[in-house]
Amino acid sequence: MKERDARFDNIKAILIFLVVLGHTIEYLYGNKGIYGAMRAVIYSFHMPAFVFISGYFARKSKSSLPDITIKYLGTYLIFNTLFALSPWHVNSPTNFLYPQLIYWYLLCLCFWRISIGALSKIRFIVPLSLLFTLYIGTCVKADRFMSISRAICFFSFFLIGYKFDLKLIQKLPKWLMALTLFTCLSAVVYVHYTGLIPVKMYEYIQSYEATEVTNITGIKMRIFMIAIALVITLCLIGLAPSRKFGFTIFGRNSLSIYLLHIFIIKAIAGSKIVNFGNELTNILFSLVLSLLICLVLSIPFITSVYNKFINRVVKASVVSE
Repeated sequence: MKERDARFDNIKAILIFLVVLGHTIEYLYGNKGIYGAMRAVIYSFHMPAFVFISGYFARKSKSSLPDITIKYLGTYLIFNTLFALSPWHVNSPTNFLYPQLIYWYLLCLCFWRISIGALSKIRFIVPLSLLFTLYIGTCVKADRFMSISRAICFFSFFLIGYKFDLKLIQKLPKWLMALTLFTCLSAVVYVHYTGLIPVKMYEYIQSYEATEVTNITGIKMRIFMIAIALVITLCLIGLAPSRKFGFTIFGRNSLSIYLLHIFIIKAIAGSKIVNFGNELTNILFSLVLSLLICLVLSIPFITSVYNKFINRVVKASVVSE
């Protein structure tokens, strides 16, 4: 059996750590000052990169459409409902058409996986998807309902990942990709501190009007955001090593971390005892806490339990031919 290439597990490990760190900072300390700058950097690429990689592996997947639907929609309904029943729910706890916080990704992933086979065959689908990404920002009512805004915006990254060929970047010099990565991250910091792009814009959920900018300005912002996210994603893929590290397991078991980390962070945030009075200490605490959460939730036992459970759900739900 061919040994699993750790390249993408390493990238996913970094990304899932940033997901946890971004939520830790947001729910413990907010979006102002250096916390806002850190969130802007993280949010500028972490979910676009995750979606891109999901698209890349969707092309290699041999799962049937019923299996895909039950797996992702079932996982969404279970964990979205669990969070909706928790003290930290948002919107109506009984309305599963409005995803709770992070679980929009599962719903969107279900949409993308079942539609990519047909949509990817449409001529000029990539530029069309990018145009829809820009257009949806003009629609005031396209927001959290079934994550329609994110489903459309992030589909471009999923689609480009689906069509991506790793050979396109393998011959690029590492120093060039490292320099490009540093330049892009610096640009994100610059536009944040100059107030050119609010942090909330990187979530791809608000309309331009809700962000208090004109449609033309919002479209310009979104073009910058898409370009930055794609370039950073490609740089990460090109720079990522293919050998295993201690943290590689975070990427391999990233789904269990993603599904459960928000419960831990919300519980800790609710205690209101983790503000140490200065930014540096708070940031160090956030880094350590995020690392511990990833360590605990990446335990193979948790992933094994989830896989066995969801496989039984799929087997019980899909009618055999």
